[in-house]
Amino acid sequence: MAIFEGYDPSGFHDEMFAGSGEVRPYCAPLLNKMEDLSEREFLDRKAASELYFIRQGITFNVYHDNRGMERIFPFDPVPRVIPANEWELLEAGLTQRIIALNLFLHDIYHDQQILKDGVIPRHYIENAKHYRPEFRGVDVPADIYIHICGSDMIKGADGTYYVLEDNGRCPSGASYLLENRNALKRAFPDIFHTLGVRPVDSYPRDLLNMLHHISPRREADPVCVLLTPGCYNSAYFEHCYLAREMGIEIVEGKDLVVKDNFVYMRTTHGLVRVDVIYRRIDDDFIDPVVFRKDSVLGVPGLMNAYRAGHDALANAVGTGVADDKATY
Repeated sequence: MAIFEGYDPSGFHDEMFAGSGEVRPYCAPLLNKMEDLSEREFLDRKAASELYFIRQGITFNVYHDNRGMERIFPFDPVPRVIPANEWELLEAGLTQRIIALNLFLHDIYHDQQILKDGVIPRHYIENAKHYRPEFRGVDVPADIYIHICGSDMIKGADGTYYVLEDNGRCPSGASYLLENRNALKRAFPDIFHTLGVRPVDSYPRDLLNMLHHISPRREADPVCVLLTPGCYNSAYFEHCYLAREMGIEIVEGKDLVVKDNFVYMRTTHGLVRVDVIYRRIDDDFIDPVVFRKDSVLGVPGLMNAYRAGHDALANAVGTGVADDKATY
């Protein structure tokens, strides 16, 4: 395909081509498929994918941008290939990492043995912006604090993967990944039919199963909701997308009420008890009784229900201490 003619991969680590210009073996099947296309065909498919994003409303908001708030998510029609052996290493490493982060958070909010042993200086934790000392001793379902973790990865010139940072508070981006995959399937169906690409479409189902797992009530079908700040949030598309794909209600703070330390959702048929809240609101705004008094996004009294163990939050309150830059 003409688009690769004259491309010089020397001087840096390129995912598809070695420094000599030879295609990496695990990328060869993809390149062969793309070379069957003319440059015009390739660009037409890219344009069709971008139109798909627009028609599906797959956008994110850019604050303080005079050119308009909503943008379509950047789309690269040449997918990045991660061979199975590399992915298995990544999967094992990230699984180990999130287990360690959850153990760290449980210790920080309970015995603080890691501080007593001097592994981490106490002042690093106590001065961390997102440390919530008022939640020491509060137990969370299954001792899981970070249910969804957004770890930013980079790959060095030697091929080694590194975690650049973690987001253990309200990570976003999964919906864009899923829709990116859908767009690629539409643009290049042969790639997915013949190259053995691992599927990702089970994510909403896996996410819902996780929310059910942490429900304080052992009900067959616990009531889960997604709590959003509203339509002006930068990731509102994702909030709607995930709620729809999981088959749960998307709610704002005004849709929930706390009575006797239980959370209820207002519906046309009356109040319905809520078991699990997948919250996409930061700690500071989630309950004006405990955190920012001027917040109109949260639910007054929610933290009382949370402390009492009547409702589960994903992610838990106070997880930001684990992704604090100094702690990291």
